Parts: sequence; structure tokens; C-alpha cells
Amino acid sequence: MKHQYLKILLLTFGIIPGGNITAQSSLQGNLRDWNNGDAVIAYFGMFNGEMTEIGSIKPDGTLHIPLDPDYAASFKKMAEKESAGAAEGWTMSYNTVSSVFPCMFEENIAFTNGDEIVTGLPEFLITDRSGETEHGYLYAVSSPEVAAWLDSYGETPVTKGYYLKWIYTDGPASATGECKMPTYTGNGEEMYDDTIIYDVQLEKGWNVLKYEIAEIFTSRPVNPIRPLHV
Repeated sequence: MKHQYLKILLLTFGIIPGGNITAQSSLQGNLRDWNNGDAVIAYFGMFNGEMTEIGSIKPDGTLHIPLDPDYAASFKKMAEKESAGAAEGWTMSYNTVSSVFPCMFEENIAFTNGDEIVTGLPEFLITDRSGETEHGYLYAVSSPEVAAWLDSYGETPVTKGYYLKWIYTDGPASATGECKMPTYTGNGEEMYDDTIIYDVQLEKGWNVLKYEIAEIFTSRPVNPIRPLHV
């Protein structure tokens, strides 16, 4: 599926210490090379398939996504409506600060208000007004390579860069620390340290998170090419 990408930092946001970005009442920008006319950014219910419009794109590529100031309440109402069509025995659960910023070695991450409920914007699926024709997903990223990596769920090669996510909390919270996990590459005994550094300070309301890919491990070839003559 085709994906679009938008350099949000160049349009409406500025970086502040801690890796967060100051959120506003809406997301606005322009999509480069947009040629799909009038479109919407939509979410389709997991159980009822009902379409909810998140934002809009004009024929000239102008993007607008409003940010509900009371998003937690709106999200819970939508979730309750959605869960009414769920299979018997299914129960609704919500993400928390500690579940959004996890680490297998829990003692390595310091949380403030780790039980604070976290909601946020879903993936940005672009469709026509009817919801019948999909135009792809919109990613707020630093490059097309990072967008392709996200679109493939990590299956394609990635480059250094960043991507952004928007989350909402009912109160302040934080997550700080370093999570380091020795990881096999699947290439014999080769290993590397999968490292995530958290420095997250959340305020009540909307927060924009910047996930930066700072280093990349390159696995050695499984069958290295050897010279015929030296």
C-alpha cells in the first residue's frame, strides 16, 4: 500500500527538552505530491467496522487533524460503543504510561504516575470521503525510509531518523531510564544490545513523542563473498 509522509517539524511544532514536542489544538501541514483530491483520515472500528473521521486533506494537499481537548472521554465513549460488538468474554483494557514505555527489566525504568491511562491517535489511514477507496497511510517521519520501515512493521531496512506519535494523558507522568536487551540476530551466535533510552515528561492533555533512531546495527552477511584470488 502506498504511504505518504509529512515532515511535521518543519510545519507546526518545535522541539523542547526531553524529546517531547509542544502540542497544539490541531495538526496542520501540506502533503507533497498529493494528487488524490478531497480525502479524509479515518479510523475503522475493529468489531463494527464503523468509520470515524479523524482529519481531512484538501485537493491541494492541505492537512488538518483537530485535537479534542477532552480526548480521553471521547475515546472511552468510542471504545465502549465499539466493544458492544465484541465477542463474548472480550473485555476492554487501556494502555498506561508503564505499558507504553516498557522494559523487561522493570527496575531500569523510573516512572512517575505509571498507572496514568494513555490514549492517542490511531494510525492515519487515508481514504476517500466514502471510505471505499484507500490511499495509504500517513506517517510523521524524517524520511521515506523510516516510513517504509514502519509500514512493514520493521521488516525492511531502516536508516537513522525519527518518527512522531501523539498521545493524551489525563495527568502529568514521566518515564526515564535505559532499557538494554541482549538480542540474537538469527545469524548464528551473533548478538547486539537492543537499547531504548526513555526521557519522557508528559503533561496533562496532548503530548507529541519523538522516537529517534540514533544507532543501527548491521549484521554480517550469512554467506560472505570470498575472493577467488588474493
